[in-house]
Amino acid sequence: MEYTKQIAADQTVKYLFFTSDKSRIEAVFIPQKRTQVICLSSQVGCALKCSFCATGALGFKRNLTHEEIILQYDLIVQDQGLKELPNIVFMGMGEPLLNMQEVSKAITYFHKKGLAKKKMTLSTVGILHAFEAASKTGVNLALSLHAPTDDLRRKLIPLAQQSTIDELFQACSVFSFRKHKPLMIEYVLIKGVNDQEEHMDQLIHVLRKHPFPYVINFIPYNPHAFAHFLRSERAQFCKEYLLRAGFKTFLREPRGEDISAACGMLVGTSQLHILS
Repeated sequence: MEYTKQIAADQTVKYLFFTSDKSRIEAVFIPQKRTQVICLSSQVGCALKCSFCATGALGFKRNLTHEEIILQYDLIVQDQGLKELPNIVFMGMGEPLLNMQEVSKAITYFHKKGLAKKKMTLSTVGILHAFEAASKTGVNLALSLHAPTDDLRRKLIPLAQQSTIDELFQACSVFSFRKHKPLMIEYVLIKGVNDQEEHMDQLIHVLRKHPFPYVINFIPYNPHAFAHFLRSERAQFCKEYLLRAGFKTFLREPRGEDISAACGMLVGTSQLHILS
């Protein structure tokens, strides 16, 4: 599989891969102080059409094979000359739980290669029929919530019409308790949409309604050409509000913004010299 790469000012590296059928997918290498992380794609495009995500604007093309998922990882590890296996997050292009069979095969490969399952994370907007299969992989789960009420979530995530927030948390509790690990809640902060005090109160209510360990991960919205939203200026307020309520809360630092490698920006449009 041929690829090109682009390096951001913060040393994040975005890889654009060309599959055998000329499809384009992107993956991201994120160097950190304590560990390295590779963000993998599971599909060409995405069917979810989340209103704040550039990938959703592409529409769905096809699922990736487990070989194509594995190649993203192996080629990045080789290109970076890494001696230790980096962590994996399935947070690139596509919804991994809509390609669970191939993603599961890739997870099995990575685990046999020596990567502990606790170092792999599946991110999902909530595909209920695939939760049981996802739980059997034994990896971490991150729920892309992004809104504290069903009405708002359905405006941001069209697929949310298929299930309620309560139903998602009930399914997540099975997944989370089976592993005895906290459930990560991902929440993109969008100016004037989901970042007000009332939204934080609603979020706290939802979390307390379903009491099990959480890690809240607030994500600054990354502006792109496919949506009109703006980044919230209340990220620190939201973080401190949830901390005061007793929840373990983090604010994700945007990485690779200048090369469109940050969360919600992957569209497979990089144009660089091929480095096969």
